[in-house]
Amino acid sequence: MTEREVYPIDITKQKDKLEAICKKMGISKAEAIRDAIDFYYEYIRGLKVIELRAITKEQAEKEILEYMKEKGKAWTDEIADDLRIDIVLVHEILKELAEKGVVE
Repeated sequence: MTEREVYPIDITKQKDKLEAICKKMGISKAEAIRDAIDFYYEYIRGLKVIELRAITKEQAEKEILEYMKEKGKAWTDEIADDLRIDIVLVHEILKELAEKGVVE
C-alpha cells in the first residue's frame, strides 16, 4: 500500500473561493486542491530559470545593440532572457535608445 501524504493547512482566507470552485465544477474540495497542484506543476514544468549576469549599463547597451542588429526585432523579455540581463535594465536602455531614434 502506498503511503499517504496529508497536509493540514489553514485555508480560511481561500474557503469561499474553494467552495465556489467545487460548486461550479462539481468536485470535492480535495479534488479541487489536487487539481490545482497538478495545474501549477504543469505550469512550472515549462518555466526556465534565468541566471542574470552582473554587467554594466554600458556593456548591456552594447550587447543589446548587437542583439538587435542580429535579430532585427525582439520583445524586451526576449532580449532580457537571451542576454541574461535584468529586464528593468533592458527596458531602460531600450527606452533611451528609442528616444535617440536608434530603435523603434
